[in-house]
Amino acid sequence: MQALAARWLDRAPADWGALLASDPAAAPSHRPELWAAFTATNPALSLRVLAVERAGRLVGGAPVLIERRAGLHWLHALPMLLTAAPLAAPQERAAVDGVAAERFAALAAECGAAGGEWALHRAGSSDAEAAALAAASERVSGETRWLEASVVDLSGGIEAASKRVSRKHRQAMRASRERGLAFAEEPGALEGVYALHLAQSRAWGAHRPQPLALSRALIERGAARLFTLRRSGELLSGALVLDGGRESFAWWSGTHPEGRRLNAFPLLLWSVAEWAAAAGRSRLNLGASTGLQMVASFKSALGAATERYPVRWLDARHAPAPARALAALQAFVRRGRERGAEHEGPEAARGAGATREGPEAARGAGTEHEGPEAARGAGGAGR
Repeated sequence: MQALAARWLDRAPADWGALLASDPAAAPSHRPELWAAFTATNPALSLRVLAVERAGRLVGGAPVLIERRAGLHWLHALPMLLTAAPLAAPQERAAVDGVAAERFAALAAECGAAGGEWALHRAGSSDAEAAALAAASERVSGETRWLEASVVDLSGGIEAASKRVSRKHRQAMRASRERGLAFAEEPGALEGVYALHLAQSRAWGAHRPQPLALSRALIERGAARLFTLRRSGELLSGALVLDGGRESFAWWSGTHPEGRRLNAFPLLLWSVAEWAAAAGRSRLNLGASTGLQMVASFKSALGAATERYPVRWLDARHAPAPARALAALQAFVRRGRERGAEHEGPEAARGAGATREGPEAARGAGTEHEGPEAARGAGGAGR
């Protein structure tokens, strides 16, 4: 069999769409439209796409966004801990993962990277497969931490998925519908939902909301959809959902106090699951909830199963001396903290979202970042 070859491109290769459609683990963050939204709203970011080929045929690949700031570079694969696990046919995964890690390590050295992250959630992976992917990523200088995504399996249809929802949640959602709460896709409500999100996030300490411009760009490019719940015209709850590949991903959300009283958020998420199943998606990703047991329990009650996955945090080994010193200081300040736990998901999509609604809530993913190696600039997170 001919050996694999790999090259970096500044855009998706011609056959990327076919690769995206063929990989059952493909996620919304593997879509070029999502990458374009990031680069369009943040001039500090530039795109590279790794194309892995065998005998001239595309068999795998992965994106990375390079951030340039103050003369230094950070590699984000992807910002806000959106997954950039390599796409590949199942029989090619191990080989593609190894090549991707080697090329990622070489890119970090070439750029003199001061840090960054490589999120490696590959939906449906067993613990052994996730461990193998983590081992491959160790070719990249840094450290590996583990997160847990909560995923609602829709592959068997919405009826099968509904049987995994707790009786309490089914009853609460039925009552919410009887009160007249109506679900819709409503991209024109972005500013209103974002205002709800901002009002909630003021209570979240270091949380930094994603820029409104990024969400607007995602919707305009078809990489995200905005869903709402209203009653008698009043906006009660809404969520921005990344969509594509085999997955819908609830990214951030906002709920009015009256909506919380009416248990609007669980109904909103389940209505998104119903939409996703009807659209042919295999799963609804509710993101991670590392260290937030109440949030994790809420997701489990909605029928979500936990998938453990690695994140490779790049160190500053290849950066100039001042950047290495700064990274060492930040590591000292950060010691003892659960790294990556601040990147997790909407009231139920951490790791990709950003919303929290009390006991039934779940925080959004990827909204607060740590140090120069974090996804700063990408969504305005970073401190």
